Amino acid sequence: MVGVDIIDIEKFKCAVLRTPRLINRLFTPSEISYCLSRKNSYPSMAARFAAKEAIRKLHHLMITKVSFQDLEVIVDINGKPGVTLHGQAHQHAELLGIADIRLSLSHTQNQAIAIACAQKG
Repeated sequence: MVGVDIIDIEKFKCAVLRTPRLINRLFTPSEISYCLSRKNSYPSMAARFAAKEAIRKLHHLMITKVSFQDLEVIVDINGKPGVTLHGQAHQHAELLGIADIRLSLSHTQNQAIAIACAQKG
């Protein structure tokens, strides 16, 4: 299973500046902390939002039943992105037989993209 999403960073930034509480709806405290530690937080936030959208696109249950807070984008000590599933995301992944989700994130000055690949079993 594969999910892909691309985000225009400037549009994402405008949405966050227009509605600041959006950050707390979309991201966990550790994601916010990570992004705010960057010189420019918006590309990192947009990439994480794209990752969450890509994961939700893996299956229609993930889109309709999983909140953004239940998907937490993490980074290991080598800088490799991953995801931790909480609550409904964890339950639906088990129901769907998803054993592993791999992420790839990238961004330019203008766009952020994420690809999520899930393995069953």
